[in-house]
Amino acid sequence: MFGNPFLRILAIAAVLTVPLAACDDQNSAENAGAEVGRAVDQAAERVGEAAGDVARGAGQMMRDAGEAIERAARDPRGTEEPPKR
Repeated sequence: MFGNPFLRILAIAAVLTVPLAACDDQNSAENAGAEVGRAVDQAAERVGEAAGDVARGAGQMMRDAGEAIERAARDPRGTEEPPKR
């Protein structure tokens, strides 16, 4: 259900806003709001980092696929050794 990073952020934000409803005075509400804001910012930062990692991995996969296509075009029988990494 929460495999999508954006759904995780929304779920975290929803859970963290519960303390706001229980606050009687304005200072408590402001402090709780600030805490919720920091938690959401941290979660968003983690999602951004994960998205960057996924993009880098996808880019490497595309380069590998392009190299494999070029090798196949040069050697249709597949006798050429793939490059060592």
